[in-house]
Amino acid sequence: MGLPETVVETPPSQQQQKRMRTASKALVWAACAILFVWFLPQRTEVRTPFVDTLSLVQSLVWNPFERAPGCKPHSPNVFAYHPPRPSDKRIVKASADLDKYLSGRAAKDDIDSISFGVITPAGILFEGGYGILKANETDAENSNLTTPVDRNTIYRIASISKMFTVFETLILREKGALNWDDPVEKYLPEFAPPSYGWANYMDGRYDSTFKMQLERPRVSLRQLASHLAGIGRDYPPEDIGEWPIDFSNGFADFYLQKMLGVSDHTYEGVMEAISQNPLVNVPYEFPIYSNTGMNLLGLSNIAANKLFSNVSAAEPQTHRDLIQRDIFNPLGFNSSFFQVPPAESPLLKHIAVASKDSEWVDLWLGDVDDPAGGQYSSLSDLAIFMKTLLSPTARGGVISASVVREWLRPLHVWGNSQQQVGAPWEITSLGDFRTYTKSGNLPGHNSQFAIIPELSVGLIVLMTGTYGDTSTIIKEAGKRILPVLDKMHTEQVEKQYAGRWTNGDDIAVVTLVKGALTMKQLIVRGVDVLGLVQNRGDTTLPPKGEPVQMWATGVGGEFRLAIGSKALNKVKDIGCMPYWATLDPGLYARGAPLDVVYWKRGVLTYPSAGISFSRGD
Repeated sequence: MGLPETVVETPPSQQQQKRMRTASKALVWAACAILFVWFLPQRTEVRTPFVDTLSLVQSLVWNPFERAPGCKPHSPNVFAYHPPRPSDKRIVKASADLDKYLSGRAAKDDIDSISFGVITPAGILFEGGYGILKANETDAENSNLTTPVDRNTIYRIASISKMFTVFETLILREKGALNWDDPVEKYLPEFAPPSYGWANYMDGRYDSTFKMQLERPRVSLRQLASHLAGIGRDYPPEDIGEWPIDFSNGFADFYLQKMLGVSDHTYEGVMEAISQNPLVNVPYEFPIYSNTGMNLLGLSNIAANKLFSNVSAAEPQTHRDLIQRDIFNPLGFNSSFFQVPPAESPLLKHIAVASKDSEWVDLWLGDVDDPAGGQYSSLSDLAIFMKTLLSPTARGGVISASVVREWLRPLHVWGNSQQQVGAPWEITSLGDFRTYTKSGNLPGHNSQFAIIPELSVGLIVLMTGTYGDTSTIIKEAGKRILPVLDKMHTEQVEKQYAGRWTNGDDIAVVTLVKGALTMKQLIVRGVDVLGLVQNRGDTTLPPKGEPVQMWATGVGGEFRLAIGSKALNKVKDIGCMPYWATLDPGLYARGAPLDVVYWKRGVLTYPSAGISFSRGD
């Protein structure tokens, strides 16, 4: 063998150096993205505990339509700007089916009345009122027995009140009065949960010296809003004496007697109980449904608002007055309040009353407990609120659309289940759609507020009676309306974006694959762009590109091509990781990212290639 030849290297030109840097950057990006995806830890199975026995949170999963395998892309929400109309024949048919179900369900003995609505950004798409307004009255000549239940009928919404309490916190944050992660003691100085656990507490080892040896729990407003503070359900707890005991009279009656007498809670009593009793778990460990925590959030809102003002005495001194000023008045609510109005009020005749536990309709929970469950409202008022959350611009609302997007997010995921927890959302799935719900239950009154952001639609149910499973009502209603809306949404997406788009010999073919908007082909100046980016310029691979999902960015008509990693895209259970980890690779041409496309005035543009397409034949 001869000696190797001496190779004389010549320095690359500036253009070659630029190409090398670009290629190097692309390779580093691809390698980092693939390594990042590849070395993710495996998922673990986690059992899902109960969160809230009173609100009857249940899994609402069914499969009326096929789920797309792998990663479900972020779809363009065309209903946000062009919601369906009640006059559409498919909506008319689905509404008739829904009306039949609700009418039949309300006719059963365990339900006195139902007020139900389907809401879009345009307003109420469907509404129905069923049953008896004042079910506790039996006089045959009483007009209340024939008064229809409608959008103006007023119900106790119980724990749906928490939704408005958290909403108030967001309003104050946007004003600059507080921050999500402020410690609770900043606004409630008496708040001092102990560091010790139950073993030390029961042993009596919780003196001041022992407390100083342990890290003091840090509890924030965000944790209160999302049930992640570790605070127990209702403080002060009820001491039932000897345990176990004989429940010969029935546990349910005992529970209601002991646990629902909440109208006498005082601020001092709550704070004393918090300072003595160990937390249920350490903050951020997992959610503990806490009425007390939500009450503390409401009290913190009041304090923060006063601290922010130059004249604190002129500010609202109670939760109900603060909510009235910041939410009810700006949104034009006319049938929402926290205490039954006086006898001369015209609202009294609109308040729904259950046949059993009718005394609960008049019970005022008090200033301390109002934030967690004291509110009354109607379908009309709740529909106004729902409409502002569904609008892409939050038109008519009191917080911006960006804050709404922030709010509609999970803060805790129960293992790999469909159930998650937000602030204060009870998040589950209706069909293939993530649904943000808040339910409320008090004796005789049961309700649920459910938002499906992907379709820009919401469902509201308000009921009186002994039947408390609002989740099933929402699920059954969803079975009748959501598949229709989903199909209409898919058709509208297809009409707006799908097709063959051309500019001379340049071609872009956009299709729908199992409901997902997909770039099937992109040919520019004879180059298969999808093949180019998928193969990273490897000439040993087939040049033809594979279809690529298009992820809507939330900006009207704008999408990113979700290329992902060819080696990982089809790995079982890898989900969306290869795609979101590789979006926006940092490579631009003509001032635009290589993976962005957009429609404007009916024209498809691929800006990095400097080309626009018109719809072909």
